Amino acid sequence: MFPSYESCVMSLAPLLDHNQEMPELQGHTIGFVDTQTDCDAVIQELNSAGFSDSTMIVLNGDNGIRLLTRMMSGSLWGETAEDLLKQGVIELSHGHFALTIEARDRDQALAVANTSAKHGGHGFSYFGELTDERLTR
Repeated sequence: MFPSYESCVMSLAPLLDHNQEMPELQGHTIGFVDTQTDCDAVIQELNSAGFSDSTMIVLNGDNGIRLLTRMMSGSLWGETAEDLLKQGVIELSHGHFALTIEARDRDQALAVANTSAKHGGHGFSYFGELTDERLTR
């Protein structure tokens, strides 16, 4: 159904669903890129900016839909989270990629969103301690 990423070399492979717990939304920025090439470019640039692979999760395909849904389940974040989940299901069902990156504050989340935008990243939202905000369209 989706393009196979398993036979391709990615800098950070999409997470597979093994019913594992997902991180809470708080302290993360989440957005989307359309292609594997763009995803790799975003990850490489974020690595160069000091973000380690351990601070990032890549989601793709049906596994990604299940994992994103699990991450967002029980969320009390409101409209931003609901909109992100709806967009995420659409993006992932079209074979696009979702990126979840730890961000300690809004400034760091903006840096992630701006870096990602250079490579086609879109739909980034930040979930802080007492705030949630759509950063890019």
